[in-house]
Amino acid sequence: MQKNYLLTFVFILGVAFLVGSCQSGTKEHSAESAEQSSINYNEDLGGEPWVLDIEEATLGNENYRAANWTGKYMQLVFMTLKPGEVIDLEIHSGHDQFIRIEEGEARVQMGKTEDNLSFDKKVSDDWAILIPAGYWHTVENTGKSALKLYTLYGPAEHEKGTINKTYEEAKEAHHDHSH
Repeated sequence: MQKNYLLTFVFILGVAFLVGSCQSGTKEHSAESAEQSSINYNEDLGGEPWVLDIEEATLGNENYRAANWTGKYMQLVFMTLKPGEVIDLEIHSGHDQFIRIEEGEARVQMGKTEDNLSFDKKVSDDWAILIPAGYWHTVENTGKSALKLYTLYGPAEHEKGTINKTYEEAKEAHHDHSH
């Protein structure tokens, strides 16, 4: 089981490296690539091969949370937080998490206990956050505009196809959810 977690973590780091190293100042899209990158945020394509412009997909999401690819060992979720909104304090005991900020400003706090979040950093466009299993964490939009991010869980955190259009909806759905 630990081998699967290690492989998932290495895969997530590889994805993060590729995303960072493949970005360029200009983007040229053919009709074919534009067609491939159009996202239906109401559909989870997990279990099927998928290619996408991750930046375009992240910036295009208007939902607080949209799980768009849930596989056997990993899940891709797009999120948009309005100014002042948060990803509430939580812990994932059984898996690691990767977050990439595409647009906006945020404060991330982490710690081994929920009352001692000793890790406290400000992040913005193009920053990545790596959250180890077993760490309490929270992310707050500290900017004046929407915080656009995507997150990869290994293994999946939310039910396949989860969509929460607003923070309030996510909070209500999450109260029964504990990891």
